[in-house]
Amino acid sequence: MDKIDRNILAYLERDADITNAALAEKVNLSPSSCLRRVQRLKKDGVIQKTVCIIDDRMLGRKLKAIVEVDLERHGTHAQGAFIEKVRQETAVAQAYAITGESDVLMIMNLEDMEEYQKICDRLFNHDKNVIRFRTSFAMEVIKE
Repeated sequence: MDKIDRNILAYLERDADITNAALAEKVNLSPSSCLRRVQRLKKDGVIQKTVCIIDDRMLGRKLKAIVEVDLERHGTHAQGAFIEKVRQETAVAQAYAITGESDVLMIMNLEDMEEYQKICDRLFNHDKNVIRFRTSFAMEVIKE
């Protein structure tokens, strides 16, 4: 990967909807050369997916929660049931197995506290593998 590839990725990361002609102009390439590079970046797995990012606030999901979860038992098998429940929750936008004090970090986009409480019941309160969870609520999105 060279400087041109990195420039292409920077523009695509800001606006994946940019036309190939406009992208080629921004990175000083011919449209055909630019298209070949983008196709190679996709084939090589550098560009994994093109997605649509939805403004959750426009859908009534104005509350953003950051939740850290501590589990009693570790390892793929012990965490499997919990991880599957997390994957099923539509309010969970992101979830990571992490190192450090906690085991799992989740970002939730919620309608309100009532939805948060229901999710806590489903994910944490009745799972014997969950020792504790801590939640912070975002006051402002600085960078997403």
